[in-house]
Amino acid sequence: MKRLYLAFFSIVIAGFASLPLRAAQPPDNPEFPGVQKAMMPEDYEAAGLQKLDPAERAKLDEFIRKYVATSNERVATSAVDKAVKENKVSAPEVIQSRIVGPFTGYTGRTIFTLENGQRWAQSQRDTAYFPKIDSPPVIIVKAGFGYRMYIAGGGAIRVTKVQ
Repeated sequence: MKRLYLAFFSIVIAGFASLPLRAAQPPDNPEFPGVQKAMMPEDYEAAGLQKLDPAERAKLDEFIRKYVATSNERVATSAVDKAVKENKVSAPEVIQSRIVGPFTGYTGRTIFTLENGQRWAQSQRDTAYFPKIDSPPVIIVKAGFGYRMYIAGGGAIRVTKVQ
């Protein structure tokens, strides 16, 4: 039995040893190491990107990370929405996103546009005003027969999905 364990562990260790070492990646998006490392040197030079200073290259890298993350989130959200409409899966119990732009409250007929592309409308006719918050995070939770949106710094309200 000990030989079996030793054989197994030596195979596992050999497998790990054969894996290529990867450079340290930014914690916010481990898949994208930066445009300079992601491109072949000749493509990088042909695009003229070597002319960028480090700050400009960092801005470009950050733009690409955000663009890819937003695109991936939209694709995933639309796939889930399609599956829910076709009754293949049930709607998610919890949705996390942010309100696009400034938030100052709701007026009884407010429609909230979220960063994930979804739009939610108030289903209760309450009015409330809050100090201005730029793109506050929200959590939408399935609650009984509907949904409740919790807005950071802006309370909670019942909502229905518009889009």
